[in-house]
Amino acid sequence: MKFPGLFSRILCCFLLVFSTWNPLGYSYISWLFTDDGSLASAKFLAGAFLLGCYILFLRVMWLALRISRIIIMSSLTISGYLAMRHVGLLDPGAPFWSSYFLLVWFATLLSIGVCWAHVKRRITGQSQVLSPPP
Repeated sequence: MKFPGLFSRILCCFLLVFSTWNPLGYSYISWLFTDDGSLASAKFLAGAFLLGCYILFLRVMWLALRISRIIIMSSLTISGYLAMRHVGLLDPGAPFWSSYFLLVWFATLLSIGVCWAHVKRRITGQSQVLSPPP
């Protein structure tokens, strides 16, 4: 896979996570809970699209990483976050950083899971074949 393909997958993962919810309020969740009473069908269609994307991306991530790699990557990122808070790079009392950290953590985990099979094929030369579940 070339760089544009890798970059587009990473960008799609970050757009998916940040369009679902973000602290700024420009997201699907904040749009869903507005009391305007209109556009209910558009809200349902957007929610169904986001749900389908999450099902697809999470399935690919699970097949590529499995639980052991997900736990290892999660522990590394959480320990890095706690180290940055301990050193003083991040304010420990600010929920702004904590919410963005969770969004970036999940989007990074999702993008690594989506790109893992392609990166593994480039490094080792082995292709990963997905077989249907029993």
